[in-house]
Amino acid sequence: MSKIFIKTFGCTLNKKDSKNIVANYNYSEDEKDTFTADYIIINTCGVKERTDTKIINYLKKLKQLNISEKKIIICGCLVTIDKELLTDIFPNANYFKIEETKQLQKLLGSLKLETKTKKVNISEPIILSNGCLGNCNYCAVKFARGKLKSKSEKDIILEIEKTIENGSKEILLTSQDNGCYGFDINTNIVKLLSEIIKIKGNFLIRLGMANPQHLKIFKKELIEIYKHEKLYKFLHIPIQSGDNQVLKDMNRFYNIEDVFDIIKEFRKEIPEITIATDIIVGYPTESEEEFQNTIEVIKKLKPDVVNISRFGQRKRIEANKHKDLLGAIKKKRSRELTILCRKISLNNNKLFLNTEKEVLVTEVGKNNTVMARTVEYKPVGIKGNYPIGTKLKVKIINYKANFLIGKNSLEKM
Repeated sequence: MSKIFIKTFGCTLNKKDSKNIVANYNYSEDEKDTFTADYIIINTCGVKERTDTKIINYLKKLKQLNISEKKIIICGCLVTIDKELLTDIFPNANYFKIEETKQLQKLLGSLKLETKTKKVNISEPIILSNGCLGNCNYCAVKFARGKLKSKSEKDIILEIEKTIENGSKEILLTSQDNGCYGFDINTNIVKLLSEIIKIKGNFLIRLGMANPQHLKIFKKELIEIYKHEKLYKFLHIPIQSGDNQVLKDMNRFYNIEDVFDIIKEFRKEIPEITIATDIIVGYPTESEEEFQNTIEVIKKLKPDVVNISRFGQRKRIEANKHKDLLGAIKKKRSRELTILCRKISLNNNKLFLNTEKEVLVTEVGKNNTVMARTVEYKPVGIKGNYPIGTKLKVKIINYKANFLIGKNSLEKM
């Protein structure tokens, strides 16, 4: 029987798409299995220019292995956004756009493949919707995923119930923009979360990225839901820029004052909440003064996690009508912001030193360690061979910019 190797680029949404594609088959995500797999699936991402480069470099290395193109299946966002990048390397591979997933699954169904052995996933992504309601001038993903198409509350609840029954302890709610979930089917994320927390079982929910223009509509109701014990105290609110003119140029539907208001209210009611955000540096219209406004906003907001991207030109996007900034300028701004964010993260994590936290073990690490999550969704590295899904009481004994270091409270310090 044939075996599948699958390589996924991109976000949690893409990772869940990959799981859905190979749901009925034995598959591997271990790079060493590239050599022995009968079929290789590459699920691409089209959100960043740098990701394009990673995908292209990966395909070039794959080509050097002299693998038959008939065995290669390439799918995902980049197939829609810029297929020529891919066909230049593998002209005769099997290509599928996101909306062609059923055709891809039909192809797999026609192959003699090993069926899947049952496996419990402690952390399980759940897709709420595809597409979004935005029209950001820097975004190419909108061409791949289109307008908002929300799944019904009933289908989502049934999927989560089944996942919990199968042993999952962590539910990761994901989509391009969780904030606008349900706007097309006469519901919203608050109503959905109100139903999810009623599901019986011992599990935690992480709400993924939600844009400010939607969060501000029902922030009070959402804050009350966040107080529930099943919700991770984690808010991912993408800012993209700290300057209102740049936000307008980006075609974002909020201003920076909206962001301050949302985060202020969340921190007032849930002081321990972890704030994550995204920033694009070097947007074509961003002046040095406007970039410094972003620096000042980050200094004031002090987010725990900042995902920094340098602007990159993409096919068909509106931002291409402006002259791109020099790479050296984008690099300089990225470095300055990275240094600041690292300092803020260190200071924020320092506050956890010598505190005791209950954590959920979610990953096996290297050298007899595991990674776990606090209720604030802070990652904690712990020495020891604890099974995934175990809950532990740990004392935080050290910290880095991007994770905490804990020790089992039952062990001698």
